[in-house]
Amino acid sequence: MSTKLDKVKLFVNGHRKLMEKIEKACASHERIMWVHSASYGEFEEVKPIVKAIQAKEPDTRVLVTFFSPSGYEYHKDDQLIDMAFYLPLATRRNAKRFLDIVRPCCVIVSISDYWPAYLFEARRRAIPCFLTSARFEAQMAYFKPQGFMYRRIFRDCFTRIFVRDRLSMDLLKGIGVEHVQLAGDPRMDRVLEISGQQWDDAVIAGWCNGSKVFVAGSTIPIGDDDLMLDLIRKHPGNRILIVPHEIDMDEIAKIRAGAACKSVLYSEASRGASVDDCPLMIVDAVGMLSRLYRYGFAAYVGAGFDGGPHSLLEPASYGIPVCYGPEFGSYYHCQALIECGGGFSVRNSSEFCEWYDRLLSDESFLANAGKAARQYCLDGSGVAEKVACSILSGMVAATPDIQD
Repeated sequence: MSTKLDKVKLFVNGHRKLMEKIEKACASHERIMWVHSASYGEFEEVKPIVKAIQAKEPDTRVLVTFFSPSGYEYHKDDQLIDMAFYLPLATRRNAKRFLDIVRPCCVIVSISDYWPAYLFEARRRAIPCFLTSARFEAQMAYFKPQGFMYRRIFRDCFTRIFVRDRLSMDLLKGIGVEHVQLAGDPRMDRVLEISGQQWDDAVIAGWCNGSKVFVAGSTIPIGDDDLMLDLIRKHPGNRILIVPHEIDMDEIAKIRAGAACKSVLYSEASRGASVDDCPLMIVDAVGMLSRLYRYGFAAYVGAGFDGGPHSLLEPASYGIPVCYGPEFGSYYHCQALIECGGGFSVRNSSEFCEWYDRLLSDESFLANAGKAARQYCLDGSGVAEKVACSILSGMVAATPDIQD
């Protein structure tokens, strides 16, 4: 079971003789595209773009760096990637050595993990750099006096910045960044690709026993657990699949203790534990959630009571209604899904249970909400192809040097 200490150990071990490993891997390659993602979710965002570029430039090798173990450990064996490593610590010396070794034809940064040492060194070498899936809000430090370093990065280091929404584009143009393109969210393409793939899990399928279940994904203790426990107590026989955002066995034990029903862990069922008369299953494994939504008739996505829900597009792509907490600010998928009828925000357990009850009692409401969620994803697809074409055209343009 993964703990914070385990992650620290993975991070430390992953950086041992890191430059030597990178040098050995790159020695036989001439044209390398360097893609950097902070963690698992950030790479999921850029993955469809990388795939589209590879289809057009099959001789280009893909080197991906990650900051966190969650990204590296899950994606290191991804068939799309030719080479995967942790990002060497962001010193100027490391940046120079890394770029000497890799000699990238371009750099793609996914969402928000900006490292000045690397980006300024890439700029000095006239290496085209692209920022994808970017999203900005006015309260971010980048737009305040203390964010001068990052404003310079946006203006000087990126050849082109692809943003998800118009607000982000307007904010960047407000600080003098003109090389901005309103692209949308390439995650649409990724979630539609995953939902369209054939996939099954014998343990989950056996527990479902042919019935659709309610899936609660990326739940956290703040707000989400109380909602789930209230739902379980009100509907003790209904099958509910909970996939916590973090595998914390103490928190999982609290959920099991508070539930008024029998429960089973995914790991227990995998080892042969009986799932008979267990309406609650808790998945204590990572990397499965985006595919588990296919077993649901509806979904709840966690963290909406603590800063903003996680990926709503994953369940929406399967054509099921999506519910989440009230704290999502200007996160545009949340509001857009509400407006199209596929998403629902709740402020407390009472509203959540009322929504759930309506799903069970009103078949047309359930069907229409699911169709609206699916259509929302379909309407936003095609972003990866457009961004890939724009990156390839941007690589052709010359990028002048700048001085410190």
